[in-house]
Amino acid sequence: MATALSNTSTDSSLLSIFEQWWCPICSSDMEDGPLCQMCQKVIKESEEDLSNNDQSKSAALYSQYKLYRRAKSKEYETGDQDKSISDDKNAVLINSEAAPPTRMSLTIRDRRHMHESGAQVIFNKIKKYCRQENIHFVDDQFPPIDASIGSGTFNQVAQWLRISNVAPSSEEDRKLSWTIFSSPGPSDIAQGALGNCWLVAALALVSEKPRLLEHILLTKTINNEGVYMVRVCHNGLWKTIIIDDCFPCTRHKNLVFTQAKRRQLYVPLIEKSCAKLFGSYAALRSGNMREGLQLLTGAPCDYIDLQPTNNTLDGDMVWAQLLSACESKLLIGVSSGGTAVSSEEYAHVHIHKDHAFSLLAANALRDASWRFVLVRDPHSHSTYREELVTESILKQLRAVNPEKRSTGAFWISWPRFLRYFSSITISHYNSDHYDIREVGKFTRSSTQQVTTYNLHVPESSTINISLVYHRRDRKTRTSHTQSFVLCDTSEFAATGIVGARESIIMSERGGLTYWVGALRAGDYALVPFSTSFWQNDKEKRDFTIVIHSSVQISLTTETRPATFLADCLISAVIRIANKKQDKEAVFYTTSNKLRFRVFIVENLSITNYLNLDVNIQIAKSVRHSRFIGAPHATRDCIPPRHRQIVFAIEWIDKTGVATSLSYSYLHSHTKQPTDPRPPISISGKDFHSWRAF
Repeated sequence: MATALSNTSTDSSLLSIFEQWWCPICSSDMEDGPLCQMCQKVIKESEEDLSNNDQSKSAALYSQYKLYRRAKSKEYETGDQDKSISDDKNAVLINSEAAPPTRMSLTIRDRRHMHESGAQVIFNKIKKYCRQENIHFVDDQFPPIDASIGSGTFNQVAQWLRISNVAPSSEEDRKLSWTIFSSPGPSDIAQGALGNCWLVAALALVSEKPRLLEHILLTKTINNEGVYMVRVCHNGLWKTIIIDDCFPCTRHKNLVFTQAKRRQLYVPLIEKSCAKLFGSYAALRSGNMREGLQLLTGAPCDYIDLQPTNNTLDGDMVWAQLLSACESKLLIGVSSGGTAVSSEEYAHVHIHKDHAFSLLAANALRDASWRFVLVRDPHSHSTYREELVTESILKQLRAVNPEKRSTGAFWISWPRFLRYFSSITISHYNSDHYDIREVGKFTRSSTQQVTTYNLHVPESSTINISLVYHRRDRKTRTSHTQSFVLCDTSEFAATGIVGARESIIMSERGGLTYWVGALRAGDYALVPFSTSFWQNDKEKRDFTIVIHSSVQISLTTETRPATFLADCLISAVIRIANKKQDKEAVFYTTSNKLRFRVFIVENLSITNYLNLDVNIQIAKSVRHSRFIGAPHATRDCIPPRHRQIVFAIEWIDKTGVATSLSYSYLHSHTKQPTDPRPPISISGKDFHSWRAF
């Protein structure tokens, strides 16, 4: 197996450099600025709220960090209130000490420049130290040892070598010196011994637009000290990863994992930074294009399922969406793996099954009746052929796509494409757009206050909102459902009504909830929630809200009672729910399109109370907002002219267990109130409290 370089220790003087710039909770990572936004929030939480891993961080660094924050807080209290109150350059204080800070969204380009500026300081410090001590930088947090390679069989790995000692991969390369990148292109990339085509295909797409590499590679030139900084977006947050230039190699001194032709270092650097981020090279096995594109661009992605199980695919609509994406020159990835296609058929047509590809172009010929797609295999050696794609057709397609041909690229007709490919992922990266990234935590109970993200949209804009759950590692399967509700609050101050013009609710499983749409000018409240954490307070609750917009927007955060979430949810649900009215009672239930079920009741009577008994007969792979251990029964008594969220039930993923839910209810009116069962803390502003209308 691999042999390590002889000296992997880090001098205490070098550690002091890290102490000045690296936060104690995230250690080697720098998230959206010199100080980690997430950890500033974590410090506000109690120690028991931290994971075991967080608590094991250096106590000395943690104390130093708290002293620093205390000093900054004191500076804010005594300083001029017109000055910035945050290490983030886009935060300003508004009118009073108690008012929450307002954050302005940054352009993607400006955010990268800010990160480059912060990274350059630590980069210069490390280089200076290495020159003074006449040593090469060795990353002790991802040392050149077997543990950094990870579990699995990589017999090719015989040694770790600095890049200056790596043998050229061809005679042409022998004439060249190492560069970070030199006119990079997708054909330069060759996947190595790892099964990480999801990352390689995403890298190939990024290489189609070399300028995108500039926001990833913060170190743009080769240096003798062997220290490099790579910027990737993990859990919705930009992180700057420091790595050295030691790489796993064969006994013939060739790179084992992914590399680029013409001695370009950007591919091994990006792959190694991702390996460090996730713990090892082996941790990069298997994934999907959405993960790869979001990791490299930080931008929201549209996911198109080409083989939906619940409805019929509208091929014309997908084609129109694909043409629009190609016209906008967006990054597009596709995945193979048709459920109705055997492995033998994939082998016969020379398309890798369960594999990630780049989609380079889409064109129609003969009055748009013949449709073709240009796909590129990151392995760069596809031999796909089909009878319909004749030399005459190829000549026409190449005429409308005159760009340089990519190795491994092939044209495929639209019907064949839909047969052999299972999904399309479209990245909406745009360096002129703005974004805001905020870390938060899901609540633990139906009475805990919720964090509201207040948006001010100055003019009509296209908005992308992502709710990204912080998984413990990329292999962790997320079982819970996570949701957010977006309501306009333009009339809230005057009337107390939310959602008068706009109420949107989104819900998904799998750790990512995503919405894109147009918003009119105005004020909006965004409230994330997941009732799954009301029953399991040991599960990691962190998430990131990421908001992309075509115009600059501002954001403040505010803590509000759980009843505010109920009001927003009611506003959104009653617009889209199935409605059933019976005399003086109205019942609302969400459709199966959402990943959870909300049951709302309204008492239309002006004099009588409404008694409601709900009996749940079947509840598999679900979590209930009011109790543990369904099936169960609830009893509620709703006052006249009030409404109530009776329950919210979320789907959870359990291997081999299908989600199923069945319930019935009875209702009647009475002159006298009765106590709810299970109890509802009205004084605690419980999520299930009655709401007047």
